[in-house]
Amino acid sequence: MSNTLAIDDSFYRLTSSERYDQVLQLIKKSQSIWALADAEGCLIIDLGTDKVLPIWPTEALASGWGEKDHEGFKGLEISATDWSKKWLPGMQNDKFSVGVAPNLAGECIVSSAEEHAADLQK
Repeated sequence: MSNTLAIDDSFYRLTSSERYDQVLQLIKKSQSIWALADAEGCLIIDLGTDKVLPIWPTEALASGWGEKDHEGFKGLEISATDWSKKWLPGMQNDKFSVGVAPNLAGECIVSSAEEHAADLQK
């Protein structure tokens, strides 16, 4: 078993709140995050009242999550700087939310781009 798989397995054993906090810490340490994208753009999940961009701390987690229901999507690396300075302001303008590290059942903390940006400043 590779270290990546062990990290992935243990990561999904965390609660949604613990996964959210861990991803925030990684972004604060300037680590990249990962979204899913295809030729047409990033995967956005429409929840009716919210349009959510799911993100993960590793490419393996993002790709593994997307394999089940989102064929053709591949991991898209987003630097911590780009996330904070470009993506979140753009998502605020577009009224998109952030879904941080959904597990395979789709459970995660969903916050507005504004809330997520504020959490990164704490």
